Amino acid sequence: MSQLSTYFPLKNKVALITGAARGMALQIACALSAAGARLAILDGLEREGRIITGLLNDGQAKAKFWRLDVSDGNAVQRVIAAVEAHFGRIDILVNSAGVDADNPSAQGLPLRQWERAMQLNVKGSILCSKHVLAAMERAGGGSIVNVLSLCNMDDERQEAADHVAKTALRMANLNAMRYAARNVRVNSIHPSLVRPPALAVAMRERGDLPQVLSDRAELQMLGRSGSATDVAAAILYLVSDASRFVSGNELVIDAGYGR
Repeated sequence: MSQLSTYFPLKNKVALITGAARGMALQIACALSAAGARLAILDGLEREGRIITGLLNDGQAKAKFWRLDVSDGNAVQRVIAAVEAHFGRIDILVNSAGVDADNPSAQGLPLRQWERAMQLNVKGSILCSKHVLAAMERAGGGSIVNVLSLCNMDDERQEAADHVAKTALRMANLNAMRYAARNVRVNSIHPSLVRPPALAVAMRERGDLPQVLSDRAELQMLGRSGSATDVAAAILYLVSDASRFVSGNELVIDAGYGR
């Protein structure tokens, strides 16, 4: 038991989290901070990002905010270098930045929205993973977690751009094979019924959010919706030593949806 008690703490670890100024990624940041990690909060929302960083610090220098558009390759490289220079290392990357394109049809979605979903949901995660690798090697290894959606693992046909983008991002798990020799693990999670704020707002505007959640909860073995805290707990597992023998895997968090 004494050995198990050392698995989850993240003391002396530095975690870089994209899109962490709000929503599910914010809960992930809070969980990793509570476990002892120092945090690099990366987001395009500067005001929200700085407020969250201040709250996480609570009088200590545990977190720092960098404004970043993850689809800008030069900016990603520059910010990751700044994160390593500030904290001295990078051990964890959580690729959670992204957008939901609220349209059930690829043909009905404006091209600009489609391209933005691809830029943030796919390109951004690939760029961050690419540029963080050297820093993780210098730290002796690390863990990368890609936050995807469950929809690319079932037959749901909504939010087409988000589905295609997230399905493409599953290819990033192929990095697990290449990164293994450098002591860097790569995994992904697929949460169900945990949506970014933008989609929830859109559903509320249409008046169907409660009904959607109720209908889908009925399809789950546990009969209830998940929360961002459930996702954060899974992330904590995947970035901690508790999963040190886990790489190249997809963890589904869905309460047995559709089974």
